[in-house]
Amino acid sequence: MEGPYGRELLKWVRKTSLYSGLETRAFCRVVYLSYDMIDAQAKQISSMRAELPDEAARTREKLHRETATPTVFAILYTPDKGANDWEAKDSVWRIAINLGLGQIEPQRIERLERPFNAELRALYPYLDDYSVAYVIHFPAQEAPGGLHFTPTEVTMIAAGALGKMEFKWDLQAMAAAK
Repeated sequence: MEGPYGRELLKWVRKTSLYSGLETRAFCRVVYLSYDMIDAQAKQISSMRAELPDEAARTREKLHRETATPTVFAILYTPDKGANDWEAKDSVWRIAINLGLGQIEPQRIERLERPFNAELRALYPYLDDYSVAYVIHFPAQEAPGGLHFTPTEVTMIAAGALGKMEFKWDLQAMAAAK
């Protein structure tokens, strides 16, 4: 993927695989929907839709509202269809994120079904017909005693019988590289 959106996407995507011998157990990509990532996504969507400036501002505001708390976009492939159940209350996976104040589990997980629309495929070029996409919303965390806290790194885990996948973003290094 090229251009400003492609560069931003590359900064925020993480991927990992789980294997048992030569057998693929799971393959996952996770995009942390940071403020900068959402800004880039809003610009990309507005460009694709040929939105006028006022419409583009509404698109940007809507996306920022939807991702006001820590949010990720995940794409999971596993040959075990029953294990692709991240949205289920009794999922075989435990999903959590840690922004420096301890692990928290998702507040809400949206499962996006195939076929994926053209806009989603343009935003996330690694979507395919064999994977399931999820938008995972985590609750906001308060710093203890009302102290001001700015996360310096984010770690998300997805762990279960198939194994453990870990995704890390070093926010401090990424901010310094701007």
